[in-house]
Amino acid sequence: MNIPIGENIRRLRRERNLTQEETAAHLGISFQSVSKWERGDGYPDITMLPALANYFGVSVDELFGMSVTEKKSKYDEINRRWDENNRAGLHPENVSLMRRSLKYFPNDALLLVQLSTSLEKLDGTQEEKMKNLRESIALQEQILRCCEDSEVRGATLYNICHAYWKAGEREKALEYAEKLPNLFKARENALVYFLTGEEKHKVAKEALTPIAWIIVHHLNALGETENNADYQKRALKILDILSECDRENDYIISLRRQLSGDIE
Repeated sequence: MNIPIGENIRRLRRERNLTQEETAAHLGISFQSVSKWERGDGYPDITMLPALANYFGVSVDELFGMSVTEKKSKYDEINRRWDENNRAGLHPENVSLMRRSLKYFPNDALLLVQLSTSLEKLDGTQEEKMKNLRESIALQEQILRCCEDSEVRGATLYNICHAYWKAGEREKALEYAEKLPNLFKARENALVYFLTGEEKHKVAKEALTPIAWIIVHHLNALGETENNADYQKRALKILDILSECDRENDYIISLRRQLSGDIE
């Protein structure tokens, strides 16, 4: 993936009759760094891109040489390739893809999430897996600092709990878990109050999938802590009712089949 940012920096600098030394002095760096970028031997640090764009009076996208249409097309292609690789189990390829893509789209929450997810799926020695897990945690912390999208933040909060738990940091896992909303304050619970007709029906029906998971998850927890296998049978009865409500829900059907096998 060729990034023409060095060529654009040189063009923008020359259009404004600026020397490499003047540009470097404004940014507080050495002129050798500017020279290196323009030769294509390296890229500016992500944190410097807004300052560079502001200095030349352009957007960060323009600095990368992308129009709005080109940006969307490139972004969609990146995510299509990530999804294709993920389904094929090509996680090392996805790590490389996301690292390159984040140079185009710095701090993009979705790309950070996908890099974090891919890192945790990499094989390797225990030491390598822990290193990847630590990087994943750092990326998730970055998402929580920078991202304002409530859905992405919610998913990241949930994921980082498990990441800290796998890293052996129980207190951190619990700290982040406490920040998640409780079951009563879920989005679907609010929407069914305010929507009507087909929209209300759609939200209510889609909620059956997480409801099924929650029921099995928590009844299994009760069965484990009370050493009582009857909770699984009760969960199965509830899944029977939910599958009657949505006979085409593959997730509930699969969950019911799995639970039946565990009981047998």
